[in-house]
Amino acid sequence: MLEPLVSHLKALLDAGADKRQPSLASLGGNLRDAAASVRAAQAALAKAKAEQQQDRNRLKQISASIEDLENRARIALLKGVDTLAHEAAEAIAVLEDEKSELETAIKRFDEDLVALTDQLHRAQGRLRALKRGERTVAVRQQINKAQSLGSVAGQSALTRAEDQLEDILEQQEKGYLADRAFAELAPVDQPQAVIEKLAEADCGVPVRVRANDVLERIRSELPLLIETDK
Repeated sequence: MLEPLVSHLKALLDAGADKRQPSLASLGGNLRDAAASVRAAQAALAKAKAEQQQDRNRLKQISASIEDLENRARIALLKGVDTLAHEAAEAIAVLEDEKSELETAIKRFDEDLVALTDQLHRAQGRLRALKRGERTVAVRQQINKAQSLGSVAGQSALTRAEDQLEDILEQQEKGYLADRAFAELAPVDQPQAVIEKLAEADCGVPVRVRANDVLERIRSELPLLIETDK
């Protein structure tokens, strides 16, 4: 009754004997195996406890049978039916041997169950700790991957991204400086702009149609429009 449970617990306690190069994949495989062993051990322990309860029920039945046979044997002796009383005594003797063996087995198995239950609880605790460790390792591996050296460029993805950002900012800065330098060119380098500024200041003939000129022209046409409507 104990063999399956003991086997599963040994498998759990012996886990980790493999000294090959560790990896997250092999850790995940070992954890799945360990979890399967824990589940199997739980099932085996539950079955063992159920069988233990059956033995206790059998012990109660034996005790009740012995009591019943003793009462009937007394009645047989009182009635002088010694043959039946002797048969009852033989049956009682067999039952008492079975009862004694069963009581010893139940007591010993109770002690074993306490130890095995404790081992299972410790295995479950170790499995929970391993699963937490697996999650930590997985996160750490992703962080290390982001920071590790690339196989081609000799740089990590983060380093490459930082370099690219710096290049883009440098290009934008160059473009900004070039635009500002162009805007600050001396008027001699921009004669047409100077002409336009002078025209806007009414210094000479306008070179562009101005909104104010258009508005003045429309105002000047209003009296003619009113006269025409009359």
